[in-house]
Amino acid sequence: MYKIEDIIKDLTEKMDIRLEDVPEIDLYMDQVLTLFNKYFPYNEGEQALTKTMINNYAKSGVIKPAVKKKYTKEHILMIVITCLLKRDISMTEIRDLVGDSDVEEAYSLYIDQKPFMNDSLLDAMGPIIRDLREERLVGRENKLFDVLMLCYYSNLLSETARTIIRGEID
Repeated sequence: MYKIEDIIKDLTEKMDIRLEDVPEIDLYMDQVLTLFNKYFPYNEGEQALTKTMINNYAKSGVIKPAVKKKYTKEHILMIVITCLLKRDISMTEIRDLVGDSDVEEAYSLYIDQKPFMNDSLLDAMGPIIRDLREERLVGRENKLFDVLMLCYYSNLLSETARTIIRGEID
């Protein structure tokens, strides 16, 4: 038996690559992959970063091509951001979103705010999960229902992000 609250808590405790973990010197592809293998919080069963993935990010314009086969701090942060966003928004949306953004500033703000977002998520989801459990809707070995409910929230938030990217806000 699983507890959704425990899964969420475990996931929110994963550490991201911190800005100080990213070297100020440019890195070759193998060094970038080593950095990600050491610091990036892959989820269970998620494929680790590969050379092919990085090359595809460059081909799609999400990241700039390497300079003399080396990747700058900005490249590395863009790869991190892409890995974080690609589950919820398309490569085209990521490329359009990032544009001329200050990647380092945005990522730094994200890292600073993440603990508060985690606390808010746990505060918000606790009562929802408790109410569903009291109605005997979750935690009764109906994994499909549990996953549908969680994905519903995920889809709402993803679509909200896509709406912001497309500029469809009044």
